[in-house]
Amino acid sequence: MSYRLIAIDLDGTLLQRDGSILPRDLEAVARVREAGVVVTLCTGRLYSGSRHVAEQLGLEGPMGCVDGSQLMLHSAAGCTSLHVTGIQGAPALKLREVLNRRKAARFFVAGDRIIHDAAGAEFAPFVTTWSRDLELSGDLHAHPLWQDERGVLAAIVVGPMVDIEATAAEIRAEVGSPANVNTWALHRFEGLGGMMVRASGRTKGTAMAAIGDQLGIGVHEMVAVGDWHNDVPMFQVVGRSFAMKTAPDEVRAAATDQVGCEHHEGGVAEAIERAFGGRGIIRT
Repeated sequence: MSYRLIAIDLDGTLLQRDGSILPRDLEAVARVREAGVVVTLCTGRLYSGSRHVAEQLGLEGPMGCVDGSQLMLHSAAGCTSLHVTGIQGAPALKLREVLNRRKAARFFVAGDRIIHDAAGAEFAPFVTTWSRDLELSGDLHAHPLWQDERGVLAAIVVGPMVDIEATAAEIRAEVGSPANVNTWALHRFEGLGGMMVRASGRTKGTAMAAIGDQLGIGVHEMVAVGDWHNDVPMFQVVGRSFAMKTAPDEVRAAATDQVGCEHHEGGVAEAIERAFGGRGIIRT
């Protein structure tokens, strides 16, 4: 199979813990682009938290952000929003009501920025992995974001894991199908957990299909590299998929191939080498 596009996840895949990119991966991306393969990013981050990576790699074209809820057309001259899918209207107001009853640190994503109040200040460094464009608000309940015509792109909540799970259950019961709710444990903060709420219907898989429509490339002609549960929908639609060795078992099981070592070093370069052969091979 001759693949025409590779989509790369950022955190845990292309980016090291300090946000840097390994020289081997940088060289691999440059080589495969020179060979005519399209390289794009598909990430859970906001565009504002991903743009600098696209610039560092010299990429232009559509890219998927916020797990497919934000599709952007990136170029050196600027960017254009292709689609943004948020929670709107009555479901957004119900989400506001549920989260207002809770004491957890809340972060709301509207437009391309993250808004929080004083309760979220302690965990602000945690959400900067999504975007460094943060806004401090004195009253989240009354913030104009609730009237944004695009809706609330996402809500991120941090707190005791037991409260996170209880809040997630309330959102599923009261907001219902318009909301997609994911929870996870924060290993850096013992006993704490995180939750992200987004509009249903958008995933990294739908992002890949939309990117393909923009470029005239079928999903079967695509390769994807990732490391986490949100990468599975992307793995399920593309022609070939690579999970990092550090990925959870169920994520690795969803991919066609596994790459990288215990510290995910050089996994992107390895995926390019294996998927594109002579067009992307890296000599070291």
